[in-house]
Formats: sequence, C-alpha cells, structure tokens
Amino acid sequence: MSNELNYKNLIAFHPGSYVEDIIDDLNITQKEFANRLGTTEKSLSKLINGEDNLSKEMAYKLSKLTGISINTWMNLQNEYDKKILEIDNERSNDEQEVCKLIDFKYFKDNGYVENKRFNQNEKIEKLRSILKIANLTYLLEFNAEVSYRNTKEFDEKSIINSNVMLEIASNIARNKSDNRLDKEKLKNYLPEIRKMTNQNPTKFYPKLEEMLLECGIILVALPNLRNASINGATKKFKNGSVMLLITDKNKNSDIFWFSIIHEISHILDSDFYSNYKDEDSYKEKELKANKFAGNFFIDEDLYKDFVEKEDYTKDAIVQFSESLAIHPSILLGRLQKDDKVNYSYLYELKTKYLVKVNRY
Repeated sequence: MSNELNYKNLIAFHPGSYVEDIIDDLNITQKEFANRLGTTEKSLSKLINGEDNLSKEMAYKLSKLTGISINTWMNLQNEYDKKILEIDNERSNDEQEVCKLIDFKYFKDNGYVENKRFNQNEKIEKLRSILKIANLTYLLEFNAEVSYRNTKEFDEKSIINSNVMLEIASNIARNKSDNRLDKEKLKNYLPEIRKMTNQNPTKFYPKLEEMLLECGIILVALPNLRNASINGATKKFKNGSVMLLITDKNKNSDIFWFSIIHEISHILDSDFYSNYKDEDSYKEKELKANKFAGNFFIDEDLYKDFVEKEDYTKDAIVQFSESLAIHPSILLGRLQKDDKVNYSYLYELKTKYLVKVNRY
C-alpha cells in the first residue's frame, strides 16, 4: 500500500507519510525510530505504508517523541479519513458514468450474464466481476502496455471500451500457456499461415490457434464491443507468453487476416507498448506493421506490376490472387485501401467472419 492516495486533483496523506518525513529528518533507521517510540518495527512499518490507521495509543507515543500534540496527530488521521471518503465518492460517481458508456447488452448476448434487467449498481457489480477489477474507473486510463491496431483516434469512450475487450481477452489468455514466445518457430510457421486464407474458418482457426500456442502466443477472438476501436491487439505476460486479440469489428476476411499479420509484426519486433500521445512514434510503428502485413500477402513489386495494368476486372483480380495463393478478398481489400476501386466494388468477392463466444 501507499501512504498517499491520489485521484484526479484529490490527494489523501496518511499520517504515516508524516512519520516517514520525521524519520528522514532525524536521519535514523525505522528500526531505531521504532525502538525510541516503544513499538515494534512491524507496527511502525504498517503505519508508514498506510496499512494501519493511527491509533490513540500510537498518537500518544508519537506526541511524547516528537513534541507534536496528540490532537494534531489524531487530526491528521481524521483529515485523511475525510479525504478518503471524498475520493471514494468521486470514484463512485465516475464509476457510474463509466458504466453508462459500456454496452451491457454485449455481456447478455455473449453469455456473461443472464438475459434479464439489471439496475445500474448491479451492472457495475457484474462488470467488476467479469473484468476482475475493483472499480470501473480503472478503465479510464489508456493501457500503454498493449500494442493496438485501432480504427480511429482514441477518445474517452473508445479507451474505456477497448480496455473492456483487453481485460476480457487477458483474463481468457493469462494462464492458458506457460510457453514463452518463440519468434523463430513463429517465423517458420508464417508460410503455412499464409496458405490459410483460402480455407474455411472451421478448418483454419483451430490449426492457427494450435500453431500460435506452440509459439507461446494465445490467440483470442472476440465479438466486437460497440465503441471499442480495435481490430487487434497484443500483450506480453509476465511468464513470457503473448496474447493476440483479434475482433470482428470489421467482419471482412481480408481485415481479419491483415490484422492477424499486423499484430504478428508487432510480436516479431517485440513491440508490446503503445503511446498514442506520441503521435509520430505511434504512427511510425503502425505504418511499419501495415507494410509488413501488406507485403506478407502480396509482394510489393508484383503488386506494382498489377496496378500498372489498371485491369481491375473480377477475372483479373481472381487470377492474380490465384497466382499468389491468397483469397481474392485480400487483393480486393488492398486495392480498396489504395483507392484503386471503391469499397462497394465486387462485394461478392468478400467473405465475412463472425466470432461467437462459447461460454459453456
């Protein structure tokens, strides 16, 4: 614990923080101070760390040692208690607002909670339990220890809902593997992964999941949560394994595959951190991963040759895709991204993937 509690512009100073300052001023150890005070080193340590409140007995001893009155010491405890209550009230109000920004229907639709009416406090309790956090205000902070592939600029609403998805995925993946990330094995599997784009998800997904797990990567696919602006994300755990989250925010198969390889690029670069406030650095890393994913499926020189012909008929796209051994939706998606054709063009070539959560 800490002897200071900060929330927004509120700061609560535990009496132990003042005791710590006195010990520093005296230039003695906690052990010596405890002996002078007539208490145990353990009791003093708990007070200094904010684990125990200041008792009248301890205040009396401190007054004898420091010359500061008992009332002054007890007032420090009272002020701390008042400030903690103020912080708790502020957090409670903020938690209510955070809850309002989360689509609770998502949790009904995917079997996390019963399909019935919940009041606001019940929703908060359920979300705390599902996400394994003590307070929903935890979701307000941008999670920099994750590498994201996002679809728009982050704002408060998207940060909250992106964090919800990350917490769900992390809780699924956290203890699923003891395998440490093996980049060499991952590189060896890449050609086989590339061949999967023409396969049905019921065939390729279990195999993809198995291969990545051998590499120390836990693949987690989740249905998109409204206002969560991520297609994919990666996170490295303490045991050396890595979570790779993929969502069906954009349900087209080309987006799925591009996001998978985009995230694998981050993994190969050991890039597990994001700082969206450092716009230049963030964009540089994202562009690098985008280039890796684009060239992974379509050789850059071959793509240039194809584009120079300006033949974007269905036959031309299908034939070129077949020569590359990739699904035509991937080539079509690249052409759409590069503004060579519009997004409604040859829509019949697109394949959609939907993620369903099996909770039982």
